[in-house]
Amino acid sequence: MPFMEMKINIKRCFYELWKKKKLIALIVLLSFLVGIYMMLDVEEVGNYSATASIYSMLNYGTDEGTSSSQKTGLDEFSEVVGSSNVAKRAVAMLDIEWITEANIQSMYNISTSGNFLYVSTYSNDKNIAVSVANAVAEAFVVEYKNLTGLENVQVFEKADHATYYSGDATNRKLTLIIYTGVGFFLICVLVVLRTIFSAKVQDYGECTLDGTIELLGVIPEQEE
Repeated sequence: MPFMEMKINIKRCFYELWKKKKLIALIVLLSFLVGIYMMLDVEEVGNYSATASIYSMLNYGTDEGTSSSQKTGLDEFSEVVGSSNVAKRAVAMLDIEWITEANIQSMYNISTSGNFLYVSTYSNDKNIAVSVANAVAEAFVVEYKNLTGLENVQVFEKADHATYYSGDATNRKLTLIIYTGVGFFLICVLVVLRTIFSAKVQDYGECTLDGTIELLGVIPEQEE
């Protein structure tokens, strides 16, 4: 029978998959275990968070004797925290060889509340998270003073610990899913292909090529 005329018995394929369910389960389990092993090598970024706070003694009142510069809130200077000047100062303060300006700028975000500005850092190393938070806070105070000439901003509370949080485990979960899924897919494909190209005759129709030839009889092979 020409290859293009080959017919696939879907029921037979599913039957063979069911018969090999123990083998499939074993392969899936092995793939799952391999996925767990490989998952341990996937870095989960951002497991620790540390926060340092900055306090502004600016007068938010509307007294006639208060200049406009003195009434300016920290939120108007919050963009300074993300500037390259602050990052450069923070890098110099840290004196850690592998940390660059780009690293610093990607590790933190800021928020303001009244007279307070908060610098929150994220790292998979709790010590780095604490150090960067304090360095960025101090660097911002220095840069703010240089820009405004005012002495009314200071580091209120330095970060002294880092808080663990779950972080983004998407990469690890995806690794586990991929290894398990690939194992399941490959063993199923192997079983189906062995079924399709098996030399064993499963029914009468295969012997007659679906009625295209006459068949006198079939001598089955019996295992002793």
